[in-house]
Amino acid sequence: MTGGGCSHCQAPLAAEARFCPACGKAAQATAPEPAASGPLRQQREMIGREIAGRFRILALLGEGGMGAVYRGEQISLKRAVAVKLLRPELSANQMLLRRFSAEAAAVAKLDHPNTVKVYDFGQDSDGSLFIAMELVDGKSLRAVMGTAGPLPPARAFAIAIQVAASLVDAHASQIVHRDLKPDNVMLIDKGKQHDIVRVLDFGIAKLRDDSRATHQAMTQAGDMLGTPQYMAPEQIKGEAIDGRTDIYALGCMLYEMVTARLPFEAPSIMAMLSKHLIELPLPPSQRRPDLQLSPELDRVVMMALQKAPAARPATMEHYAELLAGVLATLQPGSAAPPAPTPGQLSYGAPVITPQPYTPYPAPPPAAHASGRPAPSKLPMIMIVAALVLGAGAVAVYFATRGDTARPEAKPVDSPVDPKPDPKPEPAHDEAPAKDPWATPSQDPWKAEGP
Repeated sequence: MTGGGCSHCQAPLAAEARFCPACGKAAQATAPEPAASGPLRQQREMIGREIAGRFRILALLGEGGMGAVYRGEQISLKRAVAVKLLRPELSANQMLLRRFSAEAAAVAKLDHPNTVKVYDFGQDSDGSLFIAMELVDGKSLRAVMGTAGPLPPARAFAIAIQVAASLVDAHASQIVHRDLKPDNVMLIDKGKQHDIVRVLDFGIAKLRDDSRATHQAMTQAGDMLGTPQYMAPEQIKGEAIDGRTDIYALGCMLYEMVTARLPFEAPSIMAMLSKHLIELPLPPSQRRPDLQLSPELDRVVMMALQKAPAARPATMEHYAELLAGVLATLQPGSAAPPAPTPGQLSYGAPVITPQPYTPYPAPPPAAHASGRPAPSKLPMIMIVAALVLGAGAVAVYFATRGDTARPEAKPVDSPVDPKPDPKPEPAHDEAPAKDPWATPSQDPWKAEGP
């Protein structure tokens, strides 16, 4: 029995299908739909009931793998809220109760304009765990992409930067989202401002993972795998995760926003997970050549989709800066970025291209207090240099005329006796020249005689 066709590739879908078997795209939301009976059916019947004496349930908003979300009212303040009731079995384990309290308390401390605010959390009288949070009156990013198709790159990057800003704040508090996807990103409009982001469900994925590790029993593939379209390789392999896991998920979301395609499409969920582990997707511009996406957009998206966490940007803050740099080139009136060189098309860490050397300009001449340029000091320097050289020459002259510092050399003709030497000595009888700076044993002038 089919339930219609895939909105992406038009392949036939079963009524209960969460993912298209042909392209792997989510059929509706990517959160698993629970059965229509059992504990969650009881949660649907809670309309009108009070939770912990502080909140009144008004309407069911949606359901997911961890519980149901209701529109509610904070009784004391008459404030509209969203109340998330978690699955009853989570409250049966004391260790999970402690972890829930710790995670909810940490998330409640987050205070960022792009993060949904948590007002309260606790346990109802019947044992149900609840989280009361800001009620966001908007559309999920999933719904927006489903109706708008590929988003203009400037719009997609503006949304991604706000998501990154929320995650930077969470990572600073050592909170990793773990389940970032379009369903957990809400877009609202306020006046002339559009696409204001609110990120949901911080800490819920960790509680879900803790629950799985505790119970060691997975009843359905969707529950075991979470959201395979956006899972980083280290998350699939069950390795340690950090903020770079959220960078990978954000890269998948950005890829989907600008192309209206998932990074990977496969006939089954397991095949999709395998591609996340071993394959690198086509760059967005090659996946959708009809959209004429820029190489810079390709580079910043593909940097987030590297398999090894160490090959991705080190922090979400750094990745947000890279996103902002690309967005600046996409804004109306901005200059197009220069064509990248082959070395700059690397999708790993940013490549720094050496710049040609530019000599520093000569400093301007100093000025007097009156504002006139200071006179040149070159004449003064030349005078001083001449005096020093002259003094040195005089010193050398007197040193060579002294009794003990005169070089051993043939005396010159006296100006008083102009008679030339009648017969020079043979060349082989001449004494060898001596170091003019050496001190002779006796004065050669006295040894010559009259």
